[in-house]
Amino acid sequence: MTPPNELPPPPPAPDERPWKDRAGLLDERARAMGALARWYLAPHRALLLWLSALVFALGWSLAVSGFQFLVKGEIIEHVLGVIFLGLALGATVPSSLGVASGIRRDVFVGACLRDWAELERDPQTLPHWRVSGGALLWLGPSIVLACLGLALGGFAVFSDVGTESVGTVAGIGLVFAAAGALGMAKAIDYYRLVSRELRPLRPDTGGPDPYGPDAHGPDPYGPDAYGSGAGYADGFSVDDFSDDGFCSD
Repeated sequence: MTPPNELPPPPPAPDERPWKDRAGLLDERARAMGALARWYLAPHRALLLWLSALVFALGWSLAVSGFQFLVKGEIIEHVLGVIFLGLALGATVPSSLGVASGIRRDVFVGACLRDWAELERDPQTLPHWRVSGGALLWLGPSIVLACLGLALGGFAVFSDVGTESVGTVAGIGLVFAAAGALGMAKAIDYYRLVSRELRPLRPDTGGPDPYGPDAHGPDPYGPDAYGSGAGYADGFSVDDFSDDGFCSD
């Protein structure tokens, strides 16, 4: 797997592009998009996201339990509350920082991937950068995780759960739903790039525009339809007209 600092940079500006023809552009585009897409949809990144969600959910449950211990007046509960809150900080802070760092990198790599994709469109080079099964690996479990989070949230709101458990169940559901939404967003973004690549080429890149001015030949009623100096149907000729009879003093 390519390290993040060795990924291809965004495409150069139009006046700084080194490619001399479309073939060179397509080769460089396929190479860059392949490296970016493989990093963007790497399976270990999905596992890290789900693991971070589980750790944060565990930290959330520990935090709720710690606050519940602190509101009680006994010394032992206070000590347990402090311990639980310390464990909660140790679980939530690293996991949240890891997710935030991953989101920041995903935003940058996704923007580079879209910039390279917008340079050109060629279905023949799609196999060179398409990640087979990568988006499905992100999409399937993310949908399950998001549905589980929504189910937990609905269970916490509409069921007769005790007041001490509502915060724990609702918080875990919110964490699972957010993690699932992040995974689905990445998979959908990749599928949009693939569908864009598979769309038919525009007329200006694959041939003449069927709706352009030259699509149906010369205009039969245009000024060049009868040749230079040809007479019109009323018997007059272009050469018979001059500005002397109209604009002279």
